[in-house]
Amino acid sequence: MQQAYANLGITNVPVNVTNLYVRFLPNSVQQLATLDSTLDVQGLDLFDAPMDYDILQEGDYYQDPSIPDSEVTYQYAVVPPNFQFPSGIAYTVLAQTHIPGDAYTAVETEAERLADIQDSLNAKNNSPSIAQGKPNVPVCPPGTHWDYTHGGCVANNCPPGYYWNGSKCVANNPNPPPPAADASLVTGYINVSDDNLNTTPGARNVRVIAKRWFKIERLSTDNNGYFQSVKHFKNKVKIVVKFENSYCNIRGVRGVRIWQMLYPVQKSIGVYSGNKNNVNFTFQKYATYTGAKGNRYWVAATTNNAIQEHNDYAAQFGFSPAPAYLNIYLSNWGIFDGSSSTPLFGKRLTILDQASLIAFTTYFLASAGGFAGGTDGSVIGAIVGLISGITFSRLDMAIDYHNSNIANFTSDQIKETIYHEASHGSQYTKMGNVWYGNFVQAEINEIILHPSDNYSPYGAGNDSNSPIIALGEAWAYHMEHFLSDQQYGTLASCQSEQLGYVFCPGSYTGHPDIDVLEYFFPNSPTDPFKWIPKGLMWDLMDNGEPTYFTQVNDQVSGYTIQQIFAAYQSDVTTMQQFRDRLLQQNNYNQQTQIMNLFQSYGYQ
Repeated sequence: MQQAYANLGITNVPVNVTNLYVRFLPNSVQQLATLDSTLDVQGLDLFDAPMDYDILQEGDYYQDPSIPDSEVTYQYAVVPPNFQFPSGIAYTVLAQTHIPGDAYTAVETEAERLADIQDSLNAKNNSPSIAQGKPNVPVCPPGTHWDYTHGGCVANNCPPGYYWNGSKCVANNPNPPPPAADASLVTGYINVSDDNLNTTPGARNVRVIAKRWFKIERLSTDNNGYFQSVKHFKNKVKIVVKFENSYCNIRGVRGVRIWQMLYPVQKSIGVYSGNKNNVNFTFQKYATYTGAKGNRYWVAATTNNAIQEHNDYAAQFGFSPAPAYLNIYLSNWGIFDGSSSTPLFGKRLTILDQASLIAFTTYFLASAGGFAGGTDGSVIGAIVGLISGITFSRLDMAIDYHNSNIANFTSDQIKETIYHEASHGSQYTKMGNVWYGNFVQAEINEIILHPSDNYSPYGAGNDSNSPIIALGEAWAYHMEHFLSDQQYGTLASCQSEQLGYVFCPGSYTGHPDIDVLEYFFPNSPTDPFKWIPKGLMWDLMDNGEPTYFTQVNDQVSGYTIQQIFAAYQSDVTTMQQFRDRLLQQNNYNQQTQIMNLFQSYGYQ
């Protein structure tokens, strides 16, 4: 680096150590979590592949061949010289580095020429000992140049204020040199396909990492998916997208390398050269089967946007948003299609007994029958162990996105699930730890009581767990469909909440998400969860009811989302208490009609 500055006549820039290139070896997931969080709060990122290697074929994860798959692999980072290394985590400083300021990209180019750095996009056919662009001219030590007459390196012998430019002495240049010709800002869009709307909206506020060797910049997309670097990068630059922001950190349940659950879902979208100031990448759905690897990225991008849309709707309709920094775990190996839960373990710092842990993990994350790693329970045991350790303190939401019918694997179906779960998060924000803890435990109790029958995960509606489950789920199911209708309207997929009743675009009102609420039948002979009043809150808002179909006495109209949510309070644990609080808060508006409505849903 010193020679590169000197070769360009720059003598007024100190060539000091700006960064350390470090390799870590955490010996446990706890140490990896500590290391990751330590770097993250300082705006630094971990990489699992060596940063001084030219990667010929990019992947999303790398396991050092010397480290068993079941153990945490080496982690690499570029840190400042004064970085405080976490206690007890083994590390090695591989190199002291100097990264020039952004005005000195020409110095980077000259330094790579001197070091004869070649990569898969800019390799030259020159020997490591021969200076690029000067065939058969050996590289001489700093302060000297090659002299053909003498057949060797001789001193430059330039007077003070001058430097040797390769052929003669010229005056030192106190100003930055012109930028390197191949250096530019990294800009572009990260998008996600929406197969209902047939659009590609931007992936909102996702992290984008731009990297060339040891030069790294952490970026973020805006609400339109656009990003732009501050630093200029020369040819070539690697772009990695991570699903991590202040709204949610999205992680994935992976195969043998269970510890990778600690990482956010990330995708190396490519290595860019001439087009690095016009990056355009869209996360697409793979329509072969839900377990296709690419679908994890598509679901992550869709989930990321849905969480932020729910936050927008909270401001629009007057209900509490879900907590910030939700740790969301995606899985493709749960028991039932689309099972999901928002226990908010990370927010509540709750410790479950072993039976509850196993029940939760098996139902929502990795059942023996559904897990690709086998059916002997060893992988499930490993995941339970991880959840009960450091990961348990991070898990807020579990989303199983597998679907046995690829036709039901659509953007709106995924968003409905996220709207549902985020609406539970709203309940936690509003009503706090005690109420929400009782609600979560009630559902876990029912999963333990009904591990594989039709009454899992809510129960039969006739025990002590039922009242708070009915109250909590009534809100979430209503918001799932109400918000999905805001997003998709007549372009929504066919909807069903009760066996035998399917509502599609073009029938009834043409709004499938509203129809499934409007036509909810509390006395359905085939619905084990008919006691959860999924249509009641829409009945409070709408202008009537198709009584001939539902047998619901709905003469109520005009209530708002804000008024409904206001009745959810920490001392309200049953549908009857919710009804009474709703009336009390609204001057007993339509009292007789509301009493009749609740009664027709089975709540006297």
